[in-house]
Formats: sequence, C-alpha cells, structure tokens
Amino acid sequence: MGQITGLHHVTAFASDAQANLDFFRKVLGLRFVKRTVRFDIPEKIYHFYYGDEAGTAGSIVTFFPIEDMPEGSLGKGQLSATGLVIPEGSVEYWTERLTDHDVEHTVEERFDETAIRFGDPDGTPFELVTGESDIEAWDGGTVPAEHGVRGLHSVTVHSNDPAGTFRALETMDWNRVGRHDEPQAGDRVRYQAPGDGTGAEFVDVLIRPNAPQGVMGTGTFLHIAFDAGEKWEQKEWSDRFRDAGLITTSRKDRDYFWSMYFTEPGGSIFEFATTGPGVTLDEDVSELGENLRVPDWLDVDIEYIDEQLPDITVE
Repeated sequence: MGQITGLHHVTAFASDAQANLDFFRKVLGLRFVKRTVRFDIPEKIYHFYYGDEAGTAGSIVTFFPIEDMPEGSLGKGQLSATGLVIPEGSVEYWTERLTDHDVEHTVEERFDETAIRFGDPDGTPFELVTGESDIEAWDGGTVPAEHGVRGLHSVTVHSNDPAGTFRALETMDWNRVGRHDEPQAGDRVRYQAPGDGTGAEFVDVLIRPNAPQGVMGTGTFLHIAFDAGEKWEQKEWSDRFRDAGLITTSRKDRDYFWSMYFTEPGGSIFEFATTGPGVTLDEDVSELGENLRVPDWLDVDIEYIDEQLPDITVE
C-alpha cells in the first residue's frame, strides 16, 4: 500500500462567480486552471479550480459558485480554515497587499509559523502560512513569484469528536506532531503526512467543545481531499478505511481524478483522490481555464450549457 503523503485539493461554496474569480486571481494571484461544471447540475453551477501554473495536485482550491444557496455558518463538524503556503519573508508583503485590497486580516504565531488569517468575499476562512513547499508560485499572475502562494499548507478540522478525528488521521498513517497544550498551539492538535514533507502536509484538529455546530452553505467548505496516489492504491485505502469502521463511497469519476469519500467521526467530509490524470487532461498548460470544459461522458451540449451559466469575465 502506498502512502497518503499530502493534501490534494479543498472545495468550498461561493455565492458570486465573478467575485470569486476576481479575488482568487487578482488578490491572491492564483491561476484559474479549470472552468468546468458541477456534473450533476451542469447547466446551473460552475466548478472553478485555482492553483499553480499546471494545476498540480496539492495546489488546488475549488469552488461551486451557487447564487441562491443560503449562507452557511462556521462551527463544529466541518473544516474551519484552509492554509496556503507563502515564503518566510513574505508576511509584510501580504499584510500590506490585503490592506490595500480592503481585506480584513489578523496575524498570529503558532507551531513556529506565522499565519495571516482572512476571509474571501463570502467570508470563507483562509490563511497564508509561512513554510516550505515543492510547489512553485505561478509567475504569470498579479503577485510576484518571490511572494506567491506555493500550494496548500494545511486544513483545520473543527471536530465534534476529536478522538475520532485522531483515529481517522492515524488510520491514514499521519503522525501527531503538535499538541494543543504546547506553546503557541492554542486549542489545536497538528497531524503531519508521512514522508519527506514537501508542503500540503498538515491537518490541524481544532478542539472547542462549547462552540456552535457548523451549517453548510456559502462561506463554508464542502470537503478536503487527500492525495491517495493511483487507483489501485485508492482501492487499498478504501479497504483499510472500511476495516477501521470508516464507510467509504463507491469510486466517482471526476474526470481529472477519481474520488472516494467518507465522513470522519468529527463530522468533516474526507475525500481521497487519485493524483491524476490532472487538469491538463483536456487542455494544454498554456490554455488552462480559458474555455468551459465538460467530460465527454457527461454527454451534454456544451454550447447550450455555456449559455445557461452565469456570465463571467476573465481578464
């Protein structure tokens, strides 16, 4: 069996497609790497992917912009933040940039890192966290590459059942590396992926038993996806999860990867996805995000679908 050596992507909900595009491209400087649809409702809902130049697994943030979806609220039983890697010397650059774009933010120290906390236009909580990554920043966007985002750093799971969440992560062979009673850690426990540590490798479990229950909606996350390698490795992981009492779904064809899911005991949805084939399956790297793409197996009229979706401008 292979290792689940890191995060693959994270998915959230947004209310306005254009505002979402403008924020992640123009403010955070990520590349718009895929313009596709929610496969079960293709004529109504986009699925946007942002990432590094080639949409590498471990760099990807995706959104379903849904105009009439109720606003969610953060709390227990869901993801409460996604961290993105920035270089050690870029904190001042990013605090000034967020201020210039009227993005409220706070800065805190934990686990010997600096984390800049902020919300996207819907209030979805993100963090820019100092650290190392094998993923290179995209040099074709609005942020200089020397300060650019270098993929995913972490997710924070606000657990209903911290001990159960620990068991799920330990079933994945992730290692507890930080405790909530250590200096700067606060009310969280950190787990790290096995292996050499190349970024996209942390899960922080938030322990706030008196917090309210979260409600899914715009401004919240749907799931976190872990990189499970090849399809045969994914199948072996599914068997292992089921043996541990974590009931997984059947395999789902997401075109750019294959996905299986389970809801961990603390309430968050964990996806374990194959590394590829990746977002360059149907577009060259130089053309990523330029046109609407839907899988051949969906068997829909793409021109009709494009006309039904909200108008967007990608400058």
